Amino acid sequence: MKNLILMIALICFNNHSNAQISSYPEGVYMDLQEVLDKAPSKTANAKLEHRTPGKIKMNGGNDYQINPLDKDVKRSFFLKDVFAYSEGTDLYINCSKYELQYWYSKVEGENENFFFFKAGIPMHPKKFGLENSDVNYMFGGFVGAFGAAKRALIRLPYVLDKPTKAPILVSQKNIRDYIGGSPRLVEAYDKETEKDAVEIISKYLLKWITEH
Repeated sequence: MKNLILMIALICFNNHSNAQISSYPEGVYMDLQEVLDKAPSKTANAKLEHRTPGKIKMNGGNDYQINPLDKDVKRSFFLKDVFAYSEGTDLYINCSKYELQYWYSKVEGENENFFFFKAGIPMHPKKFGLENSDVNYMFGGFVGAFGAAKRALIRLPYVLDKPTKAPILVSQKNIRDYIGGSPRLVEAYDKETEKDAVEIISKYLLKWITEH
């Protein structure tokens, strides 16, 4: 029951927590540098789809999908080739570039050096310095508590380091590497009773990234 409540809370948190980010010109970004320059190299006649939980459970992948409207543009172009997409306001990162499941995640906050977003469970945990079993026991055992279909809905907190171009999975073990420069945030975080909960870690990352 506790795990079910946590799952419901996480889904609600995903749908309602958004930090202010810079607006991005509409278009297709083929690499991170284009994103940093806010200079998409391609235009696209495409539709942004917010995927339903049922579709995610059945097919896996992240929360957003880009569907081409031109018949001569293949679906695989957005699935595999594109780095990021913007509809003119928000930025959506292609998580398959970092093997964080397929399709796109919305950037929820950014500062000078980092993007913050939530995405699926790493497809290859060793690239994040983890063993396959480690992820199951992180975040209070939340990840390992569900079967495959519900696991597809789990969203974990990541920051993308702009200078190094590396995504980092943020957990209780390393969150102080980011919020540590703010004694106020550290003090508030230390008072939390469930410091390893995804929604708690995400909350403090959002506060940090919008304030620094």
